[in-house]
Amino acid sequence: FCQPSGWQLFTERNPPTFFVAVLTDINSERHYCACFTFWEAVESAQPQSHPRNGEGEEEEEEPSSPVQPAQLFAPKSLVLVSRLDHAEVFRVS
Repeated sequence: FCQPSGWQLFTERNPPTFFVAVLTDINSERHYCACFTFWEAVESAQPQSHPRNGEGEEEEEEPSSPVQPAQLFAPKSLVLVSRLDHAEVFRVS
């Protein structure tokens, strides 16, 4: 429920979002979840070299590429769960 649009990476930083979800447990008690999501830059994975023929032979090092990879942003959520319905307090705090 924290990421209604999914856990995907984007090339642009999106604005932060806030919403409240209500979960009902097995005893019919409500739990209010204040969800604040922001976008954090992630480091790109470095390409790893692997043997071409699978026999463990050493490969020559590839020259470094002059093209820089695009910066990517991933969603990160903070969720506060409460039994009290005070969503406006969570939003302002």
